[in-house]
Amino acid sequence: MQCSDSQHPLFPYTEEEKQEIRKELGLRETGIQEDINAILEWFRKQPHLVDAGINRAIIERMLITAKGSLEKTKQRIDCLYKYRGLAPELIQNREKELSMYHGDLWSFYRQVAMPRLYKGHRVTIIKIEDPDPNNFFVDVLFRNTFMLGDLRIQYDYMLGEKWVIDIGNCSLSHLLRMNPLVMQKTAQIFQEGFGLRVAAIHVLNCPKGGQTILSFMKQFFKPKILDRIVFHNSLETLYQHIPKRYLPKDYGGEEPSLDDFKLKYENEVRSEKTKKFLLESSKMVSNESKRPGAYKYEECMTGSFKKLDLD
Repeated sequence: MQCSDSQHPLFPYTEEEKQEIRKELGLRETGIQEDINAILEWFRKQPHLVDAGINRAIIERMLITAKGSLEKTKQRIDCLYKYRGLAPELIQNREKELSMYHGDLWSFYRQVAMPRLYKGHRVTIIKIEDPDPNNFFVDVLFRNTFMLGDLRIQYDYMLGEKWVIDIGNCSLSHLLRMNPLVMQKTAQIFQEGFGLRVAAIHVLNCPKGGQTILSFMKQFFKPKILDRIVFHNSLETLYQHIPKRYLPKDYGGEEPSLDDFKLKYENEVRSEKTKKFLLESSKMVSNESKRPGAYKYEECMTGSFKKLDLD
């Protein structure tokens, strides 16, 4: 049975899946609504947050990723708004691209969240399509990722993520185009803000030099992420972890091809309703000049990274 919640066509889930996720986390409707009320009351009392706005749907998704912890949800909301504000090149620069009637948001890569949940997890496919590193722009990749992230934190419902990353067209030249500051800002938004929970990372078509790329990326993860990365020499081993029905045709699956999804995503993101939502959500940033107590920008942009919640 399709869930009665307000949903986005790119990220569907059923009422049964929603209830299973709540059950696994030990959450009930009454408790969830009480926690949302408490967080709303707290949010409205934060001078650096109140003008940015938030809604019940976002709070509920944040509660899910925080496994029902009220205090962890508050902390992550605070961090999410703070770090988004420190990354205008990733969050606040959407209007120019979205105002274009024609464009190619995913020109050099593909990024798709599969429409079927697999055991409560959303399978996300990321593939670098263009082998020319001159056409690779890490800021564009993460700008698009955060646009989709804003849609998902409003409309999706899941326990966590399972990633399938195809780096067959990557080289060390791609690595050299990864701006460390952009990577750091991205890591902070994902990890300390969204509180992303990654159950597994499946790597396909790892080229010569691919290990160097992955070693660079691993600095953003807990050491035990090494135990969650699985390298595949064939699709048959991937199917042992993720059945075909949850994969696109490109990988022998039953879902549409990545190019079909790309067209669907382009049309949906540029639709008036979704475009309006994305432009409004780009304003979800804190006003750090109003934050109570001392605050230093340097503290946010230096030091070791916090780690992804992989539990």
